[in-house]
Amino acid sequence: MSQTTTSARSQTTMLVGDQSLDVAELEEIRFESVIAKDQLEMAKVLKAAESQGFFYLTFNDDLSEKISKYVQTSYQSSHEYFAKPLEEKMKAFREGVVHGYKRAGIETFEITRDEQNRTTLPSPFAEHAEAILDLANICDTIVRALLRSISDSLGLGDPSSLETAHHPDGKSDSGIKFVSGPTKASIADVPDTTHTDSGSITLLWCEKWASQMRTKETKEWLWIDPKPNRVLVNVANHLQDQTGGRLHSPVHRVSQPLGGVEDRYFVSYFLRPNH
Repeated sequence: MSQTTTSARSQTTMLVGDQSLDVAELEEIRFESVIAKDQLEMAKVLKAAESQGFFYLTFNDDLSEKISKYVQTSYQSSHEYFAKPLEEKMKAFREGVVHGYKRAGIETFEITRDEQNRTTLPSPFAEHAEAILDLANICDTIVRALLRSISDSLGLGDPSSLETAHHPDGKSDSGIKFVSGPTKASIADVPDTTHTDSGSITLLWCEKWASQMRTKETKEWLWIDPKPNRVLVNVANHLQDQTGGRLHSPVHRVSQPLGGVEDRYFVSYFLRPNH
């Protein structure tokens, strides 16, 4: 993989396989500095949330190692779960709610915070419940710290209107989601998944090239580098709406740069407002 940089356009050209990809240069923000209320790092969070709506979050070595271990466990559990017969997976289907098993082009299994301590998880998630639920709790801590940082930077007070809309004791659909998105043999067969996220803040882990974003200014499509030991963060529709459009919920899609079928798994966490 080779790399050249075009700094004026805030993008990088990278060679992946035999394809030259235009890749977004996204801000990298240190989570521990956000927790410590470092003004420079908080300003970077707000700037990223206002501009492209995407940024990377990095962690100290101990937390990074713990998260990486949990994410790998999640990938393996996803592989085993989604390989089961459809009738077995459908036992976890729930009509009219976001949690449980879903199959609509891609397969997903979601555990909401409201349900995580009172629902029976299917195998193999059940065997790894401690790690998976600990990861969900870490994710919730991360997104709430980011929400606090954004609220402080916007001068919204304490507690802010954004925070009260996401009170941890309130009912919501916030939760962790596992996604299976197998790639296609031909790029022409890749479906259009263009969308914005409907919640407030999304975290995303994926080891493979799988995400593209549309830039706010030029509307061009850029690939997002699946950098290791980082989580991709994006602003979602609720925060854009509640800040009068000051924060940016980016248009993005799941895709692939190369043809060829292979398993591809995502681990996401969605912060959603209270009902």
